[in-house]
Amino acid sequence: MSLGDFLRKNLMRFFIIVTCVSIAIGLIGLIYEPNRQFGYEAYFSPIIFGLIGVLPSIVTYSKKELTIKQMKARTVLQLIVLEGMVLSFGYVMGIMKDNMMLSLALAVLVVFIMVHLISWLIDYKEAKKLNEDLKAFQGR
Repeated sequence: MSLGDFLRKNLMRFFIIVTCVSIAIGLIGLIYEPNRQFGYEAYFSPIIFGLIGVLPSIVTYSKKELTIKQMKARTVLQLIVLEGMVLSFGYVMGIMKDNMMLSLALAVLVVFIMVHLISWLIDYKEAKKLNEDLKAFQGR
């Protein structure tokens, strides 16, 4: 994968992550602190978490084609690094309390799965279109 393709794919993932993080923050907030009031700085939380969520994807970048086993191993490593970064950031910044850690870890896992699922669906749709175009071109 070229660096440009990698960056484009991660920009798309950033926006998916920001959307999913916004939903997760809303749900976790309603469960643990439903009466809490936020200032305008709270609007930056999903963007910050989106950036943190994209950074670990660097472990999946490779100029050469990876085997399925290598990609799975890198994806697991990406998830471990992501969980560590998000939980550490949230704890250090005082965003969450100890009783919220498990919920946040689960939310990170759900967002991670959703991002990969949405990315796969987009890639699948694109590959299907390319294959159809190729068949049409060969049929001429």
